[in-house]
Amino acid sequence: MIILQIRLETYISNGGDYAFAWNQLKRSPYNTLKTIVWKKADLDIAIRLYRNQFFKDTRSIESMDIFENDNWYFPDDLLNPMPNLTYLYLSKNSFQSIPVQLSDLTKVKMLDVRKNRLTSVSSAIRGWADKMQELHGMTLQLTNNAFECNCDNIDFIRWIQTTKVNLDSRSYKCKLSNGTIIDTLIAYNSLYDLFADCKNTMWLTFASTLLSTFITISLLLLAYNRRWKIIFSIYGVIRRVVERKVWRIYQYDVYISYEGDIVIWIKNVLIPKLGTEWRLTVCIKYPDFLPGPSQADNEAESIPNSRSIIFLITPEFISSRDCMFELDRSKYERITKNLERIIIITKDISITDIPVEFSYIWNHAFIVQWPKNLEDLDDTWRKLRMLITDRLIAKQ
Repeated sequence: MIILQIRLETYISNGGDYAFAWNQLKRSPYNTLKTIVWKKADLDIAIRLYRNQFFKDTRSIESMDIFENDNWYFPDDLLNPMPNLTYLYLSKNSFQSIPVQLSDLTKVKMLDVRKNRLTSVSSAIRGWADKMQELHGMTLQLTNNAFECNCDNIDFIRWIQTTKVNLDSRSYKCKLSNGTIIDTLIAYNSLYDLFADCKNTMWLTFASTLLSTFITISLLLLAYNRRWKIIFSIYGVIRRVVERKVWRIYQYDVYISYEGDIVIWIKNVLIPKLGTEWRLTVCIKYPDFLPGPSQADNEAESIPNSRSIIFLITPEFISSRDCMFELDRSKYERITKNLERIIIITKDISITDIPVEFSYIWNHAFIVQWPKNLEDLDDTWRKLRMLITDRLIAKQ
């Protein structure tokens, strides 16, 4: 009997859900895959949910292209299963910095991070790129990012002009502290004029660091003197949290935070889908709040009694400050593990217009950009349902 062995070397997926492609790859009995191209596959969700397990069978991968997947975060051990990775393409994502765990890879010759939200390139990544250049040559593509030309980035500005790494440009657009847009070559040629006050900032930083060190040492000494009282207090908190988790029953599946006339769209579109079709219990501000207590009291009671919270960000939301309490409360409840998911839906605005206050919950939040094109609506509903109901399905 002749058995046909399929040796899959290249896999390309454009627009499909990550779960289908993942299941197909796991069925391959031979670890011969060399190239993966994954576009618009909601990999940001997959990476958050499965961490390095998502790439556990990819030791043979040499080239990986995961552009346009809304990634802004890599777990520390995500790339460990890929020691042979040589070409990595991360363009058109939302990275605010190049993942530092790339410095553990020793065979990378090409890194493409164009069209992200980088403000700089860290010293660790710069040193790693220089080392790769010395070993076997290195190409780094950085155009169309949000670089800043300020005191913190002086070393980066110098590095662009002095490194032997093959960059796609030596002159990237960057923003000065006053908001003026120039390029890194002009900044390099005018370092002393543009950043003359950086030394004063350096001394202020040194003094602040010294003061912080003194305060830290004082607090450590105080903590040591009262260590047993602190230990017993922590034990009590942990015990209460564990007991609460074991018996946790939520009043609502989803709490929706919004501002303005978008409530009509919530009632006519979002509530029928979540409540009627998906059979979830939903809490929205005014209709579900009881008369009597203040709005803040109602919010403070409803958010910790909800499994997930959705921030529906619209132009009216951006211009209002009324939702800041909900943001602060959701951050606290997520850190204390009472809130399982924070979901940000942007409607009629771009992701870059999300208020800066939301930067404090980036590591805890999932972003869904509501499409203007109705052809993409089914994929958006599927992604939202996956975020809201995956824990519910797992518990059933």
